[in-house]
Amino acid sequence: MTSERQSLILQQRVVKRADAGLHCREVSLRLSSDQREVILTRYTEHYSPDGLQWVERSHRVPVSDMLRWVIENGEAQTLVQGGDASDILPIDRSHAERGNDQDGILSSH
Repeated sequence: MTSERQSLILQQRVVKRADAGLHCREVSLRLSSDQREVILTRYTEHYSPDGLQWVERSHRVPVSDMLRWVIENGEAQTLVQGGDASDILPIDRSHAERGNDQDGILSSH
């Protein structure tokens, strides 16, 4: 199966088939080395009396695009809410002014 460092294993499954075959599947998620992209990797192996076959497919998406999608499509939940404006800490939006898209993603909506 995949040997990517620091991957989050989302699914790992082994199924024995009636034809004496063995099917292994792993789905993992990790950040690219520059931490700008999320990489979803799907790896499958099929063992049979005829031999081994395997396939690995990776799908990449910029972290900023994924965060935008989650904000736009996810179910918003308020975990903590206060009534006194003096208790609210000021939000530092200087990173958005610098044009750093990955850091400024939350301030763009």
